[in-house]
Amino acid sequence: MSNFLEELKRRKVFRVSATYGVVAWVIMQIGEVTFPALHLPDWVLTAVVVILLIGFPIVTIIAWIFDKTPQGFIKTDASATKNIDPLDIKIDNHEFTLACRWAFPYDHGGVAMHNYYLLQVMENELDVSLISSKNEENHSSYHQKGISYSGISAHLPEIYWRIAKNGFIKNGLRSLQDWLISLALAKAIESDSPDIIEFMDIHSDGYAYLKRNPKKYRKTKVIIRSHTPWGLLRSYYSNEERQGFDAWWSLQREDYCFQSCDGITTPSQDLKNHLIALYNLPEEKIMVIPNIVDTDHFMPSSREIDNQPFTFLHVGRFERAKGVVTLTKAFIEFAKVNKDCILINVGVPRGPVYKYCHELLKGANMINKVKFTGFVPYKKLPGFYANADAVIVTSEIYESFSYTVAQAMACGKPVLSSSIGGIPETLNNGKVGLLYESGNNNELIEGLTYLYNNNDLRIKLGDDARKYAVEEFSKKKLKNIYLKYYKRIMIGLN
Repeated sequence: MSNFLEELKRRKVFRVSATYGVVAWVIMQIGEVTFPALHLPDWVLTAVVVILLIGFPIVTIIAWIFDKTPQGFIKTDASATKNIDPLDIKIDNHEFTLACRWAFPYDHGGVAMHNYYLLQVMENELDVSLISSKNEENHSSYHQKGISYSGISAHLPEIYWRIAKNGFIKNGLRSLQDWLISLALAKAIESDSPDIIEFMDIHSDGYAYLKRNPKKYRKTKVIIRSHTPWGLLRSYYSNEERQGFDAWWSLQREDYCFQSCDGITTPSQDLKNHLIALYNLPEEKIMVIPNIVDTDHFMPSSREIDNQPFTFLHVGRFERAKGVVTLTKAFIEFAKVNKDCILINVGVPRGPVYKYCHELLKGANMINKVKFTGFVPYKKLPGFYANADAVIVTSEIYESFSYTVAQAMACGKPVLSSSIGGIPETLNNGKVGLLYESGNNNELIEGLTYLYNNNDLRIKLGDDARKYAVEEFSKKKLKNIYLKYYKRIMIGLN
């Protein structure tokens, strides 16, 4: 009985019946007053009442048989429920827009890479377009491989940032720029009026659009793709960085976006759990969909360099967040005992973290043991994975999904990673890779030693990781999952 009542509610039968009843009552009241004044015979009012009574069950049945969607009325049968397969619903020629701050080039971080893959898998299914804030590396617009790209510019002049040396003023300018970019994205989207939009949660870029287009009035469906929201990330920063108007305003924007959108996706269950707790969101509003990995680009291959010492590979920015200080200290202790090994860092060696690590290596006389590649283009990354014996990920600030972990897995390489955020899920809870407690030097050294001394283990972990990556993160696997989700959102089944 409860399921039947729920289905009546879902199909809006109660709402339609109540609305019909109110309208019928108003018509009868108007007729009772106006018909005598118009000298109409009594049977006319009686006929109107009879017609309205007959119409009630007809309207109720129609409400049951048809679902009202943004694409019009869709017929359903008596067995139709939320379990309907969205892939069976035809929604050709509908527009999907990805709106975000970071899009291209895809070499610049996990969010940009996610955007790149997502547009690739959707380009043959929906009319896709990208709207993004452009930088000096972006063109204002182009059309490539079925994807239309529009770059909007809303950045404050550089002189503002040079003048604003005070932290408070800089935070204020950052909030202002975030709003300007969000507003520019909103205006660009409104001119296109797509059927569905996906925003990244980065800096709450969807805020202006959602504010200007409340849910009860807009036809466009809005999805938030949450990678690492500020409400979670701020807990990893210092008290000074977490305080002030800028932090407060970021949280307000973020909360409004999550509450006002039509659906939310995350790359891990761990992040979903955090969102539910932080923003008091209903569980059913959030869908876990992993990030896509190009398993045809990242795949096992033979070494490009022969006679190389045992090679550990780290891919990531030289920031505290990536744990490069912890890695450097651990590797120094490890290399004192195990001489025939090197560490290759893929990333631009700059900033205070790099300087500190360089001094540590210099003091330990191990400059020749650690190599820094500088920036490596996306197309050349597989070669670095091919030359590595093991891949190390030492993130110490939240990761919902690590592309380095997933790429290494796709290349068939054993992974040793910190057990932070959603990374354990990516490694199938440690079944296809090794995990250590984030920031724990001793556990990290033990992991390095374990991989170094166990060739059979490395081979098995690499083989299992490749298989799991293809099964869970490939374009082929995730394309239909994303498409099903978008269709559910568009027809109101979320």
